[in-house]
Amino acid sequence: MPASATPRLRLTDTTFRDGNQSLLGGRLGPDEILPIARKMDGVGFYSVEAFGGATFETWLDSGIDPWEFLRNLRREMPSTPIQALIRGQNLVGHRNYADDTVELFVRHAARCGVDVLRVFDPLNDLRNMEAAIAAARKAKLKVQGALCYAISPVHTLEVWCALARGLAELGCDDLVIKDTSGLLSPQAAWELVTALRESVGMPIVVHSHSTSGMAPMAYMAAIEAGASVLDTAISPLAWGASQPGTESVVAALAGGDYDTGLDLDKLAEIKDDLQRAKLRHAEHWSPFVDRVDSDILRYQLPGFMLEQIAAELDTHGARDRMPEVLREVPRVRADLGHPPLVAPIRQMIASQAVFNVLEGERYATVTQELKDYLQGLYGRPPKPADPEVRRAVLGSDEPITIRPADLLDPQVEEAREQLRKHRPEPADDEVLDFILFPATTLRFLRGELDSSPPAAGPDEPAAAPVPEAEASAEAPSPPVGESAPGGEAPAQAIVQTAEFQVEVEGEVFTVRVSGSGLSVTPVSGPAGAAPRPPAPPQEGAVVAPMQGLIVKLPVKKGDEVKLGDVVAVLEAMKMQNDIVSTVAGRVIDVYVKEGDVVSPNQAILAIG
Repeated sequence: MPASATPRLRLTDTTFRDGNQSLLGGRLGPDEILPIARKMDGVGFYSVEAFGGATFETWLDSGIDPWEFLRNLRREMPSTPIQALIRGQNLVGHRNYADDTVELFVRHAARCGVDVLRVFDPLNDLRNMEAAIAAARKAKLKVQGALCYAISPVHTLEVWCALARGLAELGCDDLVIKDTSGLLSPQAAWELVTALRESVGMPIVVHSHSTSGMAPMAYMAAIEAGASVLDTAISPLAWGASQPGTESVVAALAGGDYDTGLDLDKLAEIKDDLQRAKLRHAEHWSPFVDRVDSDILRYQLPGFMLEQIAAELDTHGARDRMPEVLREVPRVRADLGHPPLVAPIRQMIASQAVFNVLEGERYATVTQELKDYLQGLYGRPPKPADPEVRRAVLGSDEPITIRPADLLDPQVEEAREQLRKHRPEPADDEVLDFILFPATTLRFLRGELDSSPPAAGPDEPAAAPVPEAEASAEAPSPPVGESAPGGEAPAQAIVQTAEFQVEVEGEVFTVRVSGSGLSVTPVSGPAGAAPRPPAPPQEGAVVAPMQGLIVKLPVKKGDEVKLGDVVAVLEAMKMQNDIVSTVAGRVIDVYVKEGDVVSPNQAILAIG
């Protein structure tokens, strides 16, 4: 291809956002990113994804202002479009927000430096994307409408093409195939890109993760079918749970019809800088995300999630029931209408599969998130949920049919007024942070969050900062990421032991490395929290169905309760579970308090 020709294929770099979050839990900070961004500005990327997603909360939790980073990044990258990722009406939070919040977030992101906005919804419910897309068009941003890739009987080419036409009608500039689990095969990529190109006139962008090992092959098939843009990451933060490596893709296509036109020498210099930055975060590495795991091809669940299920079964002494849970996962998914297995839906499904197996009765115990899903508060699933399951969980209640955000009152002015108790005239940064993460924002404004990692000794890695759980009923802990045990050290390893905590996509784990091997244990609740010692067994006791964190105790000693009343809310596997009374009577004792971590079958309270 002549040097003057426009490259047929373009690349979006995801190093600073998705690569950072997928492999380092978002711990690569602004001071490390900005000098690298200065060099990356001259490479010639289609865009650089650097804002939004889970890194927003990760940074805020660590005392870093995401908006200030965005403004600084704009100064360092004047020539490259900066891209942001949001989950439709959820933005970068964990629930739906009102339209005025969505509009302010998008408008403010544009003012601070965002050029390209990628919008998706976990259920591919276009209604949950409408407000964000409209706000982005009004702010004159390039809009990418993303479809969460899934494999199921209801996800046919006809369905994908209908969704694509819907995004085109909403005014999207690009169409993104967003494969968060690495399930996209080369054959599926060819067929899907071909069908979408015939249905809509937009450029097709392909985003996949290397989790299963198929992403490079799927990318090549997508290119040959006519995809215009691929998502890649610079190699130190590529592969595994991240995207394919930029340098590998550039080198593989160099000199052919799909030459990207990017300079490998420039990329090599950036790679060296990034590798040094990554080495400073060795304590944040996880062997469970920095690898290929073919199990996802069998179960459509990432390996780190399978490990989480196994760890949860271990707390009940039920590891041998893992095959039952894995058989139950697709049954639950079918009951719920075959939703894509992306966060937070996949966590909800896995959690329910564990409950169904351990309880011995399907849907005897359900999470609040599952109730909300069946009520329609997450949006419209690809297929209506099984009516018998819905009746078993909701009784006579019918799901809503309107757009979930239509139930919400405006939020911005009320939040601004509340913040005036702390600031004379709150900035838009602060108002948005407060709506999304109220408790964290107040701690941030009071200067209680330290953005500096603790100093390490000469031979000791710095301890990994662990974000606090969000102290608000409206902003629960993020359902993003899991991990668990594995890995053997060499038999002749020197016997030394180190223990530290790491965070993988929002989940905190205790890692112990010794001469005998590596062990990883999920931490339920705040860092360092341990299960409360069990109370003495008593007649009429209500017990915890599994290990978890007591987040709410709506009853106290002396209260009268009826059969089926909610007497506690337990957070386990990133889901909130109602614990109900099994008898009617008076609460004669309460053995735990909110914030306690309890063990399986531990008495919570007694009813007599």
